[in-house]
Amino acid sequence: MRILNYLRLTKSYTSTIYKQAKSLYTLKNQNVVDINHKPSVLNLNIIDSCNSKCTMCNIWKQDEALEISPEELGNVLRDPLFSELKHVGVTGGEPTLREDLPEIYMSIIDAVPNLEGVSIITNAIESEDVLNRIKKIKAICDEQNIPFSAMVSIDGVGKAHDNVRGVKGNFETAIKVFKYLENELKIPTSFGCTISKLNVWDADDLLYYVKKHNMYGRFRIAESINRLYNQDRGKVIRNFDEDETYNLILFFEKLKRTYETENTYQRTYSSIQNMLQGGDRLIGCPYHKNGVVLGSKGQLSYCAPKSKEIGNATETSAIDLYKKNVKEKKRILKENCKSCIHDYHAPITYREQKNNFEEEFYAKILKRSKASRAIKLTKLLKTIPKNKNTYRVFIVGWYGTETVGDKAILGGIIEFYKKQYNNNVEFVIGSLYPFITDRTCKELNFKAKVVSTKTLDLLRYTKSSDEIVMGGGPLMDLEELSVPYIGFKLAKSLGVKTTVFGCGIGPLKREKFSKLVKNIFSLTDEVKLRDKKSIAVYNEYGFKNKAKYIGDPAKGFIEQQSSRIIVETENVLSCFLRDWTFEYYTGDKETFKLEKEKFEQGIANLIKEEADRLNVEKIEFHHMHNFVIGNDDRDFSRYFTEKYFYNDHRVFINKKLSTVDSIITVMKKSKLNICMRFHSVLFAHTLDTDFLAIDYTLGGKIHAYLEDNNVLEKERSLEQILKLS
Repeated sequence: MRILNYLRLTKSYTSTIYKQAKSLYTLKNQNVVDINHKPSVLNLNIIDSCNSKCTMCNIWKQDEALEISPEELGNVLRDPLFSELKHVGVTGGEPTLREDLPEIYMSIIDAVPNLEGVSIITNAIESEDVLNRIKKIKAICDEQNIPFSAMVSIDGVGKAHDNVRGVKGNFETAIKVFKYLENELKIPTSFGCTISKLNVWDADDLLYYVKKHNMYGRFRIAESINRLYNQDRGKVIRNFDEDETYNLILFFEKLKRTYETENTYQRTYSSIQNMLQGGDRLIGCPYHKNGVVLGSKGQLSYCAPKSKEIGNATETSAIDLYKKNVKEKKRILKENCKSCIHDYHAPITYREQKNNFEEEFYAKILKRSKASRAIKLTKLLKTIPKNKNTYRVFIVGWYGTETVGDKAILGGIIEFYKKQYNNNVEFVIGSLYPFITDRTCKELNFKAKVVSTKTLDLLRYTKSSDEIVMGGGPLMDLEELSVPYIGFKLAKSLGVKTTVFGCGIGPLKREKFSKLVKNIFSLTDEVKLRDKKSIAVYNEYGFKNKAKYIGDPAKGFIEQQSSRIIVETENVLSCFLRDWTFEYYTGDKETFKLEKEKFEQGIANLIKEEADRLNVEKIEFHHMHNFVIGNDDRDFSRYFTEKYFYNDHRVFINKKLSTVDSIITVMKKSKLNICMRFHSVLFAHTLDTDFLAIDYTLGGKIHAYLEDNNVLEKERSLEQILKLS
C-alpha cells in the first residue's frame, strides 16, 4: 500500500511540474508579440563599415556613407519607444572608426532618462585609436555615473585569429587593448569568439589561452545575420562536417563544466549543443520582448539576425514603426527563431524548464539508496518488444564518457556476442551521454540502440533484455557505479542474466565504493575480468561464483581492425599522455602536488632522451580521450608541450578527434610509442610496436597488464620517472 501511495505521489508530482512549465510557456509566448511592451535593451549599430575583413561577415565590403549624427541619434532616442531603455550596446561595423564616438555616448546618456549601462564591441585593430576613444567614453560615463563595459573580438590565438579577421597582427592588438581596458582603465572587459568553419579547430586553443591568462569571454557560432550582409557566406557559416560538429558539441560541454559559471550562459551553450545535434533552439531571446535594433542611418529592426528593416526612425516615429509592423515580428517568430543559433540570452523557457524537471525527477527515481523503490516502480513500465528469436544484450558501464580504449572494448564485446548468437542478437547500449555513444557506434560501424542511463530507460531495457552486461573498464571510485548496481539489482529480481565482462577492479580508496563493487559482484551471474590482479582481489571477496580471466575485450577488436590498416614506419616518436590525477596516488595532496611536477618533468626528459636517441624528425602528441569528463587529453598536451617543449620545432599536437582506427594508424607508423593512458599501453602492445609504458597507477592496472603479458621491461615506474626529473 505504501508503494502504491508513493507511485500516486510520483504521478501527481509529474503532472504538477508539467502544468507549471506549460503555464510558463503560455505566458512567455503571449509576451513575444506584445507590442505594448517597450524594449529595455537597444542594439545600436552605429557604423556600417569596418577595417577588418572577417570571413563570416561582409559589412567591411559596404561603401562608407553618412551615418546618423549624435544630434539625430539623440532626437530618435527621445521617442516614446525608448523611454524604458536600461542598456544600450554600441556595435558596428567597427564603432571606434567614428571620431565622434564619445559624442554618440553623450547623446545616448542625455536622451535616455533611465539608463543603467552602456557597452561597446571592438575589433581593436587600430589599438591607439580604440584606446583613445574608449578613454573619452569612460570619462563621460564616469562623470554621468553610468556603468560602461567593453567586449573585444578574439577568434583564436595568434595567426588563427588573424586569419579569421583578415588582418595580420590583430591578435596582438586585441590582447593589448583587452589588458589595458581591464587592468589600467578598470573597465569590465570580456572577449567574444565567433566560431566558423575557418577556426572550428582553434576554439580549444583559445579556451586554453584565456584560462591561463584569467580572461573571461563568451563563445558563439557564426550565424547568418542581416545587418552583417553575410547571407552569401554559407561556406563558412554553420557548414560544419560531422567531425567539426561533434567536436563543437564536446567543446561547449567543456565550456559549461570548466569555464562558464553563469547559469544563463550555460543554458545558451546547451541550446547551441542541441541545435548542433539537429534540434531546435532551446533558450529564449531578448528580442522577443526586451530588445530592438537601431541601424547607423536610423533604420529600425525587431532583431539583428533575421528582421527586415521596418522603417527609418529619423523619418517616422519609432514607436509607430514598432507597433504597425507586428506582422514582421510574428514572421520572424514563425520562420526563424527555432533555427537561430545566435548567442542571445533570456529567462528560462518552457522546454528548458521541462527538461530540468525531468532530470530532477529521474535523479530521484534512480537514486542508488532508493534502488528497491525503482525496482517496484518498474512494474508500471511497459516491456520494450523485441523479436522472440533475437537475443537482446543491454550493455552498460562508462559509455557516454568513453575513451578510445572504451570504444575498442565495446567493439570486442559486441563481436563476442555476435559470434556467440550467430548474429541473432540485438544490442542496446546504456549511455551517460548518448551523443557520445551514438558517435562511437558510427565510428565502429555497429548497429545498436543507444539510450540514456539517466532516465527510466535504464529500468525499461533491463526489464526487456535477456542479459545486462557491465561492459569493461575499471570498477573504481565513481558515483556512476550506481548504473550497473541498479541495473543488476533489477535484473536479478526479474531473472535477467547479469555479466561483468572484461572489467578491472580499482582503484578503490573509499569504503562506500568498495562496498558497492562487492554488491555488484553479489548480483552477478558471470564474472569475466581483464587481469590476474583483479582476479585475486575478487577471490578475496569470497564469492562462490568463480571469476574467469579473459584479458581485455579490446585486444581482439584491435587485432581485427589492425589487419586491414597498412602503414609504413615514419621517423616519428608518438606520445599518448594524460593528466596524472590524485585518485591514482596513495599519499596526501600536498605531497602529490610536489611529486606531480617532478613526474611531469621526468616524462618530458624521457621523451626528449628517446627522441634524441632515435633521431626522430617529429615528436607527436596523440590522444586517447577527447571529452571533458575524464579530462580531454588534448588540453594536457597543450599545457605539457608549452611548459616543457617550448619552441621545440619537432613537436606536433593532433587537435583532431581520435578513433580506434586513427590510434592504430599512428602507433603502427611510429618508431616508438610512449604510453600513459592504460589502453594506449594495451594498443601499443597488441599491435606489436616498440613502446614504453609510464605506470601512473603505481603498480595498478598498467603494471598488472604488463605482468600478465610478460613485458615488464617496458614499464617505467614512478620512481624511475622521478629519477629523470
